[in-house]
Amino acid sequence: MLSPRRLLHLSRRRCFATKSHYDETVVYKYASQQIKPVSIGQLLKYRRQPLSVENILDSVGYTQAELPVRLAKRVISFHKLPFIVGTNPHIARVYNQYYEAFDRLHAFAPISDLEAEWDFTRALERQTQVLLDVIPTIAQGFLECQLYMPREERTSFINDLIRSRIGLRVIGEQHVALSYQFREEQKKAKQNHNAAVSSTVEPGRVGLGATGEDVWVGAIHTRLLPARMMEQCGQMVQSMCEMHYGTAPGYYVDGDVDETISYIPSHFEYITCELLKNAFRATVDFSHSSNRSSHPPIQITITKGEGYVGVRIRDQGGGISKDNMRNVFEYSWSSMQSGDSADEHGANGSGSLMAGMSLQTNLALQHGIGGPIAGLGFGLPMARLYAGYFGGSLDIVSMEGYGCDVFLKLRSIEGSVENKQI
Repeated sequence: MLSPRRLLHLSRRRCFATKSHYDETVVYKYASQQIKPVSIGQLLKYRRQPLSVENILDSVGYTQAELPVRLAKRVISFHKLPFIVGTNPHIARVYNQYYEAFDRLHAFAPISDLEAEWDFTRALERQTQVLLDVIPTIAQGFLECQLYMPREERTSFINDLIRSRIGLRVIGEQHVALSYQFREEQKKAKQNHNAAVSSTVEPGRVGLGATGEDVWVGAIHTRLLPARMMEQCGQMVQSMCEMHYGTAPGYYVDGDVDETISYIPSHFEYITCELLKNAFRATVDFSHSSNRSSHPPIQITITKGEGYVGVRIRDQGGGISKDNMRNVFEYSWSSMQSGDSADEHGANGSGSLMAGMSLQTNLALQHGIGGPIAGLGFGLPMARLYAGYFGGSLDIVSMEGYGCDVFLKLRSIEGSVENKQI
């Protein structure tokens, strides 16, 4: 006779048994293995040398061994959800996406040559694309299931899922970027060699950095300009605001605009676009509700510190009420649902801008800027989690009836957090 615990375990697993061809024995075998963290310093170890075949095979060896273990652990984590939560179609869909990613990546034989490495890299790239929309999907699922699972348990599960997702993407995208970078270097070296043969170029100069300083190490940009990134994100969010409302506030970037940082651009984009969306929307909504004749500009200030860069985003969007301030970093909370006039950040208005923006930016946001999660209460908590992943922070100071100051602190990946384990 099965024990009550075993029956409960089976009932939880049954809701996920939508793909019977999977061998769960293999999943549990991988999930039982220990994760082998990699440090930022290890990801950056190729930054001062041209990539070699040995470098690429070393990178793919770790990636191929590690990602199936981490994917399997995510799959098993879904088995621990309450049965009624697991039957939610959005959550079941995410479960199946992780299951498929595991199944496809673990099936590769050990890689020992560049041809097999390229096949794996392309498969990894496709799986990364498939998993792009898991956050908005899981957000919708937990929004529908919030009555069936305590908030603390939901928060713990979501935090673990997002942190794991960040690690999976950093490791996976780093190898994909290195693989493309290696092939680009090989292509340029061949072109330089052909040019040297047919011209007077000194043979000793071929392939020794004649194309200029390389600021990329895989997916990590070692000389990222926050001011330029803020200009680009500001332009995009401003355009979306104008498309929806027919109007948008101006913005300007000041402070230490020439300061650089070593960081992953897609992470920077996600965090800052979430913050700017809230600021733009709140400013326009507050102008409407207060009959303000024009929108005050949004101020973006860059500051430099020892091993980090600070960004302050200051708006005059009416601020956040005291009652809502305690909720802005809670998952599945949004003033668009609660009846407050602002989103995670802001004051008065209809709440329609964020909904409209999420539709307009669905594809753009999925590719590295967070996904269409407006109104689902995931924007600010996810932005804070992303900021904190590499030792940074995100804080909000609100002056109700006036506006908000948002303080973002990002540590430079190169140097200050090279010992960080992923």
